[in-house]
Amino acid sequence: MNKLLFVCAVCCSMAFRLPGTNPALRHADEKISLENKKVALVFDKKTGMLSSLVNKITGDNYLKTPSGGNLFRLFVNTTSMPALSAGAHNDNYGGSMIDPSTCVLKDFSFAAKAGARELTLKMTTAKSLTVLLTITLPDTASFFDCKLVVVNNSNTSCAVYSSFPYFSGISLGEEPATNLAVNMWDRGYPGIKAWAANSGGVYGRDVQMQWQCVYEPALKEGLAFITMDTTFRNKILTCFPGGGMQSLYFDQETIRQGEARDWPAARVLVFNGNWRIAAMAYRSWVNENMQPRPVPAWYTKEVAMRSSTWIPTKEAVEKEKLAKGTGVITSFEQLPKQYAGGYSDCLEMGMWNEGVNLWPETYGPWMSSGFIDFRSDLGGRTAFVKGVKNVHQYGRKVAMYVAGYGIRTTSPLFKGDDWKNWAIMTNAQGKISFEYRGEKDDEVFGIFTCPGYKPWQDNMIRVCTMLAKAGVDEIRLDEIGFPFRPCFNPAHHHESPYDCHRWMREYLRRIREAVDKINPDMVISTEFFMDYFHTYTNGALVMDCSGSEIDAMKVAMPSYLALSYHAGAAEAAITGAVMSKPESHRLNWAWGHVGTSSPADYPPGPGAALPWYELYPLFATALTRGDLTEWDPVSLNDSGWIGHLWKDTNYWVLTGGHEDATPLVSGGAEIQLPELPPEITHAFEFDVATAAMHEIPIVRNGKGIFIRLQHAVSAVFFPLPDCPPLPMIAQLQQKNGASAALEVKLKLFAPWKPESEKKNMAALVLKAPGFTVSKKQVQGNTALFEIKTPQKTDNAHYFFQVTGNCLPLKKWFSIGI
Repeated sequence: MNKLLFVCAVCCSMAFRLPGTNPALRHADEKISLENKKVALVFDKKTGMLSSLVNKITGDNYLKTPSGGNLFRLFVNTTSMPALSAGAHNDNYGGSMIDPSTCVLKDFSFAAKAGARELTLKMTTAKSLTVLLTITLPDTASFFDCKLVVVNNSNTSCAVYSSFPYFSGISLGEEPATNLAVNMWDRGYPGIKAWAANSGGVYGRDVQMQWQCVYEPALKEGLAFITMDTTFRNKILTCFPGGGMQSLYFDQETIRQGEARDWPAARVLVFNGNWRIAAMAYRSWVNENMQPRPVPAWYTKEVAMRSSTWIPTKEAVEKEKLAKGTGVITSFEQLPKQYAGGYSDCLEMGMWNEGVNLWPETYGPWMSSGFIDFRSDLGGRTAFVKGVKNVHQYGRKVAMYVAGYGIRTTSPLFKGDDWKNWAIMTNAQGKISFEYRGEKDDEVFGIFTCPGYKPWQDNMIRVCTMLAKAGVDEIRLDEIGFPFRPCFNPAHHHESPYDCHRWMREYLRRIREAVDKINPDMVISTEFFMDYFHTYTNGALVMDCSGSEIDAMKVAMPSYLALSYHAGAAEAAITGAVMSKPESHRLNWAWGHVGTSSPADYPPGPGAALPWYELYPLFATALTRGDLTEWDPVSLNDSGWIGHLWKDTNYWVLTGGHEDATPLVSGGAEIQLPELPPEITHAFEFDVATAAMHEIPIVRNGKGIFIRLQHAVSAVFFPLPDCPPLPMIAQLQQKNGASAALEVKLKLFAPWKPESEKKNMAALVLKAPGFTVSKKQVQGNTALFEIKTPQKTDNAHYFFQVTGNCLPLKKWFSIGI
């Protein structure tokens, strides 16, 4: 804001000064208040400090000890930048620390706006700075927006760091020790102690979303803020002991004499209910300001299981060619063999690049040479394009692994000293980040390249467009995540070594724009999550377990695909992630020190196989949509049971059970549902272990809504009255001989709307990619289809899908296995 705009803003505000008798806008004695029916704010009339923040629904004043200078803190003319760590930052860093408790309120004004009331406080400081704090409170909302402007009235320029918003002295209720917070690392893990220790940290390193939330489950109330920052500035988002929350912007702002600076507005939510209310508020802000990348329709409809594999080594390929056996592939044209033994709809393949031949040591511990092309021993690009088409013939998808910014030390890029131009330098003295290492610290594999270095961006665009032109469906940029990696490399000519978010956004934007010119339905995924990645990418790997809670990002950014990696099938089913393996158990808590660690009694081994890949397509739209109930269902008699209740336009579905797929308590788990539309009168429990279904009663009484479940992991289907019928397989019969075929007899099931069972039969369509399908007959409420299965068909698993005026059905069948 320049000086002229500042003067105009003050004049306009003063013109709308209202009397102190307005019930929503009052000032008397030593207080200035602003309130609606849900929120009340009180400011000190001498200093401008926020002294009271009341949830009017519960009567709870969240600021139990407000003396810390709420709502902002400034660090002026410091000799060093603030420490890049979580915490209160009770340090002047060699300059002056200013907050409202040290200010003088010179003036204030009320203004009436459409559907809202606005309060502007004008404060002066000992450093000849004027601070304008504007609070906008909508008439009916449970949040308020605040805006901070600092004007320099001194004779010289000044440098300012701002913490905004800044809260201290917070306690929800009278027992601050029971207040919880959401750990915003990676996907966000609810349930940490809010004030026990410093949490959060640098945005892009320790925190992956621009909101913070504390809540009190027992009182069903909470406090959250969103930094409405569409430029994604450098900031530290943190909670800390003493009831503190803040967003500290650590890019220094220089304010010349007579000029002003502002910071992104913040939205503060004073809510009643679960933390998911704050997550939903962030969802609304994200949808409006980030343009999240939509999930392509093909992914929702066709990918129930996404796994990964490595293409065989050069040595294995050579041996196979000599032996002329039927083991590993000897050409890219045989890519379908990579899928043969499993049920993956989409398979991510690594070790496809020519570097595997040129530098064999790149196979395994490090999957990038920085110099990538299709492997010549498998036929090069021509064979690869044919192989992708062969995979597509059977309805399956191809994902390829690409190292996002790693270069191995054996790469040709390491010849001479030119490689230093690619590297991230971690300090001004030229220290290079050899961050990728083996299990031993002295086992160096390679360097990180700087995503802000244009030649590296150009190289990655070359690789990704090469894959897109070859027909690949998904590219996963491994290593990409936690983008705050400062770079001091002089060869990169960075305006600031801390402009990491600008570089990463440019890097991902350029890749996305280049790929979109070839295939706008291409999925791009990464290794880790970051909120603004989702403008350009579709998903990332779920590395750790969120425990009984759902990941915060699943609520805040539901279209951001959660691709399970270490998760077992039971966990994937319960959390709504795309499964990666059929084994029921999670074996690896990759980041347990940050997320959720393995329970002491968690059973060893992979566990039994769960065919969730056949049930997932039925519920994929609900799970992708991510519209959950505010509160989870709970078991009244089985403490190990966890579950979530998802809403869709045609049905609701509960996914729940034991994460390790061990049996429920004797007699089954009695589940209390948090809510269920009264028009839902039927419930059907699917056993995830067998895909078998049976109807279960819904009990509604004065104590709540209840169902009883029998299976270790369940998907409970609650159809709404207009829900389309469910296709069911009445018979599968293999016919052998010259006219080998699979006969499929289908019926429609809809006791909630019986007339649709016969009415919709004629519209049924069965497709089996790669096979010829004929519809033989329709009789009453059954239809008969025949899938031709020629003798020459390779031994593998295949599938068919049923669509029409019905819910989707997917079923796998095997040939020669």
